[in-house]
Amino acid sequence: MEDEDRRESLREDPHSLSPVQLESIPIDDDLAQLKRGKAARLLATALFSGLAAFGVAKWMENIDGSQAYAAAAERVEEINANQGTALLRCLLPDLQRSQLVDQASLHTALEVASERSGKGYGKQLHQCVLLSEDLSLRVDALDVPKDMATRLSTLRSYASEVDQALEVYRKYLEDPARPYDFVQATPLIERVAIAWTVYEQQRSTLNQVLRTHQ
Repeated sequence: MEDEDRRESLREDPHSLSPVQLESIPIDDDLAQLKRGKAARLLATALFSGLAAFGVAKWMENIDGSQAYAAAAERVEEINANQGTALLRCLLPDLQRSQLVDQASLHTALEVASERSGKGYGKQLHQCVLLSEDLSLRVDALDVPKDMATRLSTLRSYASEVDQALEVYRKYLEDPARPYDFVQATPLIERVAIAWTVYEQQRSTLNQVLRTHQ
């Protein structure tokens, strides 16, 4: 009888532990669900942030790449406008660059200048060789994206060939033991004309390709 009264008293006692224990199951479930939901949201946030960061990085990479092509193209154009124009003006001061449209016109202009000045043209070429060396050095210093390296290497080789062709012709003209002779001068003039024409073609092609990547 006393045991029954004690059990009855525990059920009615508001401070009894039994009701708390009975209610703990749904509370634990709610906490677990909250934790799972929070973890899922954190994972989704992390994934989104990672994708966003990757997208920004690729965007910045594309911008940097475009800027590299644009900067290289501008430098090629600057060298052409300054050093290239100065060299042709030295070689043929009476002509505009627009008149030297191809190898044949350049060859003819060099022949006329050589015939008119004879061996004295060598003194004029001495200054032109210095300008050609400056052009070649600036082309050597060009920095282009990696996929343009082969084109730049070709351009450098022809800039160097312009140097060599001019130097060989200058030495011939300034050699006191060799009088000016049209037959001997012609192949030397031809070498200069070919070297410059191919250099110009390679320069123009490189510049165009760089511009298409902007």
